[in-house]
Amino acid sequence: MELLIKDRLYIPAFLPKEGNFKDFNTKKSILGKIEITQDERQAVGLKENADTKRIEWDVEKEKPLAVEFSGDEMEYLRKACERISDEELPDDMWATVSRIYDFIQEK
Repeated sequence: MELLIKDRLYIPAFLPKEGNFKDFNTKKSILGKIEITQDERQAVGLKENADTKRIEWDVEKEKPLAVEFSGDEMEYLRKACERISDEELPDDMWATVSRIYDFIQEK
């Protein structure tokens, strides 16, 4: 699956904050795979705007990250997507949730 920086920023926000030890390790593995490296941050100019408190970067310089999720990781992500289905979230976050959920359903 290819993930943009926006996807990689949103994923940690909708993953469960608590879980058992297996869940903890699965989440840690997912977060390690989607981490935005320091080199990547510099390449796209990723920074927080001090005035608006929003994260900004040059989307023209962005390159999608190809990520392979294990079966356990996909199941964890699927459950996370389903768990938040009744929450109110911004539309662009729902777009990320929908892409991830649809990708997992196809596998």
